[in-house]
Amino acid sequence: MSSPSNIEFPRIARSLAAALIGDPFYRVVTVACGEDEAARLEMLTAYFALALDEGEQAGRVDLADDAGNGAAIWTTDTPSAQRQAAYAQREAALRNLLGERGFAHFTAIVENMEHALAPHGLQDAWYLSIAGIAPDAQGRGLGASVLAPGLAAVDAAGATCFLETYNERSLPFYGRLGFAVAGRYAEAVTGCDYWLMLRQPSAA
Repeated sequence: MSSPSNIEFPRIARSLAAALIGDPFYRVVTVACGEDEAARLEMLTAYFALALDEGEQAGRVDLADDAGNGAAIWTTDTPSAQRQAAYAQREAALRNLLGERGFAHFTAIVENMEHALAPHGLQDAWYLSIAGIAPDAQGRGLGASVLAPGLAAVDAAGATCFLETYNERSLPFYGRLGFAVAGRYAEAVTGCDYWLMLRQPSAA
């Protein structure tokens, strides 16, 4: 596992913010920024710094490269009490960061997605919660390479993993990594569809 030091957090968080600023989920949770894209980038940088911290506490964080050009953040088989404590800590910080409307959107979307997940029996699955590469570093294969260590760990654990994406164009990319579409859902808060993708562990 390649884990960032706190010194690297700002660069990695900003890379994730730049990569994902157009995602419908991140647009609506940063509603307090209105049309101010610079403010949105700053808010998302703080958002992803919190996510990186949670990932280090209760999952795994893999880096795209030594320059901080992106990361993959996973929820793993860490004990549930540890995961819940880390999530609660991040949630409290997000309430302040996102503001009343943004946090309400965040909470509603999480609840909607959890409802959609329930029939799939993924309580013990690993979750690829965030993955992104800075726009100016894309096209170099970093997207696949940043996911490789986590996927190897998933396979070693014999676990299923899943992700959710609003980006239909990313489906072939994840498909090449062994993920398959398990459902397409309309999400009310964003007003957009997203895809649930599952990956079964690869045989050794």
